[in-house]
Amino acid sequence: MHKKLSRGFTLVELLVVIAIIGILVGLLLPAVQAAREAARRMQCGNNMRQQALGVLNYESAFKKLPSMQAGNGNVVQTQQRFCMSGWWAILPYVEGQSLFDQINSLNGGFGLEPWNGNAAYRRRVAWLECPSDSGDAEPVDANRNRGLTSYAFCVGDNLAQSQLTPPGVEERNNLALALRKLPIYNRGMFGRASYHPLGTVRDGLSNTIMLAERQRPRIVNSKGSVVLIAADPATYAPLSCKAQLINGQSYINPALIFTGDTLPGYRAWAGNAYFNAVSTILPPNNAVCMIGTGSVSPHWFAGIWTPTSEHTGGVQVAFGDGSIRFLNDNIDSGNLASVAPTLNSSGSPYGVWGALGSKNGGETPVEFE
Repeated sequence: MHKKLSRGFTLVELLVVIAIIGILVGLLLPAVQAAREAARRMQCGNNMRQQALGVLNYESAFKKLPSMQAGNGNVVQTQQRFCMSGWWAILPYVEGQSLFDQINSLNGGFGLEPWNGNAAYRRRVAWLECPSDSGDAEPVDANRNRGLTSYAFCVGDNLAQSQLTPPGVEERNNLALALRKLPIYNRGMFGRASYHPLGTVRDGLSNTIMLAERQRPRIVNSKGSVVLIAADPATYAPLSCKAQLINGQSYINPALIFTGDTLPGYRAWAGNAYFNAVSTILPPNNAVCMIGTGSVSPHWFAGIWTPTSEHTGGVQVAFGDGSIRFLNDNIDSGNLASVAPTLNSSGSPYGVWGALGSKNGGETPVEFE
């Protein structure tokens, strides 16, 4: 009696099984990646909720909102150069009192510039980092890292800047003007040395953006980097800025990207608009443009500080009432050929998006999601 021999798998059968496994993995992987991004996005929103609570707790304590940019020095002399960020201001209201005290004790209580390499400025704070942002080292020079951030304060629909530039004068070259430490107001809720009571947000807290995402660029020529445009801000149309970013990810002319100093997202404690502002001019995930000419460091110039994120299709924002919402890249942005409005303009040329940034423009948008 012959014993029946067991037959193994043929090569063809093995290849078929491997192919089926590959197909199943290919089908499953996007779902896993989507689930991971959903979790990261949720954490980003939770971070922003904590930030919004810190801002509103600050307001409860002082009856005014914090300033996006402040400090005890001025833009010419040493110490903090009048450019400490709003994140520094709200530290005591988000369980960050020890870091706040550590920063304030530097230089005998006068502080140091927030780009100083002191360990206090290199501290990473979890609620300032969106896990969707993959950049953790400054793309030009990792030694520039001065704390990471993925968020910024909303300045509205005007071209926000960080120094005064009256005709023929630049504040950083004029000590008498710098010593006055004058405020710079914007159409949004935040500016330089501008501490607004909530009552000034006349368009309604639920209709006015307070904070938004602004991603750290992982590489130099990527969304989130800033291009430097040599032009007059008073005549510059946002459409020209929009054209700088192609396919939503990289800039058409890498030579224009500003690499002369730290890239945005890698200097959390500096309140300059370049580092710490978002504007409602170009809709989310478009180009970011710094506009101007002059002899001082360009990151004090005016600019279009577009909110950006690594989320698909939009960015998360915090409104003045503390609510967190996801706004689509395709939100109505009106007439992008229009020059940015001046401080006292009524209404916004940038549609629903611009209206959500201005705190008292007279608009009451009802459809924006």
